[in-house]
Amino acid sequence: MKKFFGKYLWVLSRPWGITLLVILQGLFMAAFHGLFPFSVEKIEKVSGGFGIPDARIYYSFTQLQEIFQHYGDAGRHLYLKLQWIDMFYPLVYASLFSVLLYLVFNRTRLYKLVVLPFVAAAFDYAENILLRISLHSFPHMSPTVVHISGVITYMKWLLLFFAFFLLIFGVVWKTIRYFRNRRKSKEGQG
Repeated sequence: MKKFFGKYLWVLSRPWGITLLVILQGLFMAAFHGLFPFSVEKIEKVSGGFGIPDARIYYSFTQLQEIFQHYGDAGRHLYLKLQWIDMFYPLVYASLFSVLLYLVFNRTRLYKLVVLPFVAAAFDYAENILLRISLHSFPHMSPTVVHISGVITYMKWLLLFFAFFLLIFGVVWKTIRYFRNRRKSKEGQG
């Protein structure tokens, strides 16, 4: 599995792979924000401004119940359709994020952290399944399922924020290292 993952990132880190992932990321963002008749904006419009629970850092049983109640039948139906897109999206964002981390941290001690976006994606898939179960059982949702879903959502965002911070740190670190090496090279020539 480790070899497969390394090969997967190596292949996608080529210019064509990054281009493909950026295009897919753009298409998914367009799909979530208006390309389809079941976008986040449409759900917000039908529900009076309530967004999707996936985009929140955490939600309680009461908050999720309120969100689904404000969705109404039409909003809940739109959200179920939107979730089909969200069954493919985690693979795209995890791949793009991991490839960027791979490019920054390949051959460093922090290389093992390139897996973080895929761990976050696994949490995202679990979140999607539990939200779907809650939506299908609405208004008789299980408090336990919703609580686990809220915690999983929190963990997803925590990992994504950490991976983003790691990427920013890595880019700054590599930039500083590049200019330091360049300066040393010029001093060595002079």
